[in-house]
Amino acid sequence: MALRRTRAAVAAAIGAALLAGAGPAAFASSPAPQPPSVRAVTPQQNVPTLDAPGPAQRVTYGADGITRRHFSRLTVQAPPNTRITAVDPNCDGWTCPVTIAPDGKSAYADFPSNNWIWIYPFHVSLAANGDAPLAGGTYSGTFSLDGDTQPLTVNISPGTQGAISAFLTDTPNGGGSYVNFVLPGSNAAQSGLQVGDIITAVNGQATSNTAAVNNAITGWRAGTAVPITVFRAGSTVNLQLTLD
Repeated sequence: MALRRTRAAVAAAIGAALLAGAGPAAFASSPAPQPPSVRAVTPQQNVPTLDAPGPAQRVTYGADGITRRHFSRLTVQAPPNTRITAVDPNCDGWTCPVTIAPDGKSAYADFPSNNWIWIYPFHVSLAANGDAPLAGGTYSGTFSLDGDTQPLTVNISPGTQGAISAFLTDTPNGGGSYVNFVLPGSNAAQSGLQVGDIITAVNGQATSNTAAVNNAITGWRAGTAVPITVFRAGSTVNLQLTLD
């Protein structure tokens, strides 16, 4: 009898709750726990200043310690006037293949595990291009992991307009620029430019006279190697000429 009275009391209490407007929600179960969301990629830890031309420098992104239960891809877009020389996902004990575009403008790395923790920093190495603006400046690309993106920012130092340390004169009929003299010990001399050469193209651009040669190297920094084509003793010769 005591048990029956208890059940009856419970039924009466439920009925009273419904009449009072509590409704079924008063007895709804708790929502299922949701997996924690993955927060955005951590910002870069350093902003390097690149010389153009100059060696590559490394940008670091710190680990966030989060477990990612899926296969992942790291994607990098180089800032303008730079190129990617290396990407190090810092995988420990397993292989994370890295692919860098031939022009260095983009790269990606794949993580061949569907259950991994980001516990080591990632590194991206960048070098400035020789035709970066002479004024230098700050430029940004992107660093993305699973669609979460952070800027990839570098500074490029100011530079000096490059020159060919040689005395050039026009050839007849727009045939190129004749080399009358090369400064001994200069970058031009060390690059193999010789008296008697006729410069016919700079960086793949045909040069019919000396003005065209000068226009072709405008904006290129001292110390940058520029491909040139010369006509020498009846043959075409290609050189990588470092500007002074």
